Amino acid sequence: MSTPQSLIAYAPFGAGLMCGLLTIERGSDVYGWWIGARDAEFHTAYFRLAEFFTSKPTRFYATEGMDLYGGWKYQYTAREPALDKPVPVDDAAAHELDRMQGVFAAEWLVFEDDAHIAAEREAYGKMGLILGHVAVRSKRLGKLDESQPLWLYRSHDFDLHVLDFLQRYWPLDFRSPYPEHAV
Repeated sequence: MSTPQSLIAYAPFGAGLMCGLLTIERGSDVYGWWIGARDAEFHTAYFRLAEFFTSKPTRFYATEGMDLYGGWKYQYTAREPALDKPVPVDDAAAHELDRMQGVFAAEWLVFEDDAHIAAEREAYGKMGLILGHVAVRSKRLGKLDESQPLWLYRSHDFDLHVLDFLQRYWPLDFRSPYPEHAV
């Protein structure tokens, strides 16, 4: 697998975390994990873009929430996304995705049941921000580009074509703020 890439989109004076996205290339596929706003709730899933780097049609598989070991239960590029039978996730890919998601979440995200939530709430308050159910860790906010109403971070080599493809089908509210890559 390649080096993981990530993207964070945060609306500091609105919904808060709009999207956290982690991707990794493995052969002709892209694997990853997302968390993001969908209406007033947060939605998470692992995903696989099968055949993304080929001329074949890409199949966009996703798990049911965090249930990585239950298999791919959705194919968002199909007319009916819910699969009749889950497609097994390759064991090596599953272990790597699980590990990378844990590292990404620990580095970037804070959840309301976090052991240090009081310190995060205080730090957010000092910045005049509201801490939502899921948020960017206060010590990481300085990594985001704050020049627009939607604060953004993306890894140096993050492939915006992957984001373009995902957001055509995924159930998140987030849409690309990059005009050259708007869907």
